[in-house]
Amino acid sequence: MSTRKSSAALREQIAKAKAAKRAAVRRTSGTREHPTGDNGQSFSRNEDFAVDHHDPFNLRKGEYPGAKVLKQRVAAARTTGRLNVAALGLKEIPSEVLHMYDLESIGAQDGSWAESVDLTRLVAADNLLEALDDAIFPDTSLDAFQDDDDGRGNIFGGLETLDLHGNILTGVPLGFRRLTQLSSLNLSSNHLDNSCLDIISQMTSLRDLKIAKNRLTGPLDAAIANLELLEMLDLHGNSLSALPPNLENMARLRILNLNENHLESVPFDALAKLPLTELTVKKNRLSGTLIQLGVEVLPYLQSLDASSNQLTQLISPGSKLSLPAVHAVSLAMNRLQALPDMSSWINLLTLAVEENNISAIPDSFTGLEKLRHADFASNDIRVVPPEISRMGALAALRLTGNPLRDRKLISASIDVLKETLAVRLEPPPPYQETRDQATITGLMEQLSGLDTKAMTTASLSAGLEAIDDESRSDVDDQFATPPTSAPHSPDRSRSQTMSSDKSASLESSAQTWAVKPGGVLDRSRMESSTLDSTMCAAVAAQHQVRQVQLHHNLFTCIPVSLSALGITLSSLSLTHNQLAGDAFLTARLELPALREMNLASNHITSLRPLNQYLEAPVLEKIDVSMNRIKELPEDLKQAFPRLSVLLVANNQLTDLGAETIRGLRIVDASNNDIAHLNPRIGLLGGNQGLQRLEVTGNRFKVPRWNILERGTEATLQWLRGRVPAEDMAAWKEENGDDSNVD
Repeated sequence: MSTRKSSAALREQIAKAKAAKRAAVRRTSGTREHPTGDNGQSFSRNEDFAVDHHDPFNLRKGEYPGAKVLKQRVAAARTTGRLNVAALGLKEIPSEVLHMYDLESIGAQDGSWAESVDLTRLVAADNLLEALDDAIFPDTSLDAFQDDDDGRGNIFGGLETLDLHGNILTGVPLGFRRLTQLSSLNLSSNHLDNSCLDIISQMTSLRDLKIAKNRLTGPLDAAIANLELLEMLDLHGNSLSALPPNLENMARLRILNLNENHLESVPFDALAKLPLTELTVKKNRLSGTLIQLGVEVLPYLQSLDASSNQLTQLISPGSKLSLPAVHAVSLAMNRLQALPDMSSWINLLTLAVEENNISAIPDSFTGLEKLRHADFASNDIRVVPPEISRMGALAALRLTGNPLRDRKLISASIDVLKETLAVRLEPPPPYQETRDQATITGLMEQLSGLDTKAMTTASLSAGLEAIDDESRSDVDDQFATPPTSAPHSPDRSRSQTMSSDKSASLESSAQTWAVKPGGVLDRSRMESSTLDSTMCAAVAAQHQVRQVQLHHNLFTCIPVSLSALGITLSSLSLTHNQLAGDAFLTARLELPALREMNLASNHITSLRPLNQYLEAPVLEKIDVSMNRIKELPEDLKQAFPRLSVLLVANNQLTDLGAETIRGLRIVDASNNDIAHLNPRIGLLGGNQGLQRLEVTGNRFKVPRWNILERGTEATLQWLRGRVPAEDMAAWKEENGDDSNVD
């Protein structure tokens, strides 16, 4: 019987639709004649040059200005299933929306009944809605409407997204619980109180719920935990004082926003059982310890914000907290006195702890290898650990407002800060010795030991001979000296001679340069212009010098006396000297173990002297930033076969040739005078090719900035798109296909 009813109803609806269409055709196909001109030519209103003005003389001042917009949006929503009536000043849901699926409405707007789809998204935000009538959202199941042939049904029954934020709603209709397809509900910035949670907690299909900036007060209703599919919950801007203990029932909750409430504690024992990735509780009334004893790990948490509270500790003293996935931690504007062990926060990128009472930067801080930004401003820190200079990823460190002993560190840039702290550091060996180098070192130690034994044996034999000679001379004197002659007395005794020789030896050893642990010879800021070759030889005989720091001196040439240290020297810094022109190296210099050379902040104009005189077969990195270099030698890679890093930023380069940098992995030529970027540089990318190219701050206009800011790969792709097809084909055979960047 019900099948016949529905079939008859369907036939009736089809008949009505056809009748409405025929009526519309009759209205539009009238037999009116077109007006004609004096010459009998007919003018049609549908000509292309005709201009359609709905109100050319502005005579419809009394009409609702949003009526036309509303009709257009309703017509579009009928075929797309997405209706947006936001910011129209609505005080209630318009009748056009409620009757949008009626046949009369479809025919009046030249619509097609066959093209209509169910409404899945409704946005009615930023209006003046005070209440939603129960008739609009009836508390009736969808199955009940199937047996009702006369009713219109629930047009909102298929909603998946409902956005009502920015209204003045004081309650929600009971029929909300019948929206079984709804997954996203936004009720923020309304006037809802705790009673709304009774209905919302029955909407078990929700995955995204926002009730921020309403009038929720007191403890949060425990019924909210019935939303077991919920993944995101936003309750910020209310007056909640406590969370329910059964939050662990929300087994899929990933994002929880509790900012700007009146919370005095957070049940981390329950939250630790959830897959939380983001938790924000700033501007509450939290005090004492944030995370209670017993919570040892939050395995999925990526972002934690507990700023603007009254916390004194993050965790209990003596306990540890593991945050293996955390990316950002903000504990600013609290009363923290210390930070916990952060050694397990291996993925941390941003740490904000400004405006606290922290007295020291913890040792575990320097082990955060991925950390990029750290803010310790306005604390009680007095000493900055020198190990911070080893944090390669750290790009920003704020220390303003701290009583530092070294005041210049407060306003120093991160590069200056690292350079200053590196001088105070006792670095480990910069690289592992190869087998050949270890063999050479062992041979040197053995030879040194043999020399010591030989010297000891020689000194002993010399001592014995001296004693024997003295005894013999005494005997001879007894027989050869006349009785009337006085015995010969030396000017000083033997003990005095030995002591003077010993003091001279100590004085000579005291004059040798000190070598820090790790093989660092630091002769920086000595106002030196030369390097004594004798002292270098003496130091090389006693130590294995791996690093030489000669920065901030008066050197006009690279000292050739460094060759005495060449067998072990791997790093050389001559920054901030007076190296000028192309005569800063005029003699052959052999440094067989040198891997890194830093000549930044000088007045060098060419790198030809390095190619001509420097013998460094394992040199990997050259830094000549902040000089006056105008061109790069094409045979730089041939002179230094292992060279992979070239830093020439802030120079006067006018051209960057592809052959010049072929084989390099990292090239920084930013802030130069390059007028044209050679497209063949793009062919240097690919497998085992150029990995990082910095060319910002030059004169060229293409590629544009939006290409450069996307990184090296995007820049190289853009350049490859400008090379000849035959060259690109050869590149593709080695590296595979490539897509151009617009």
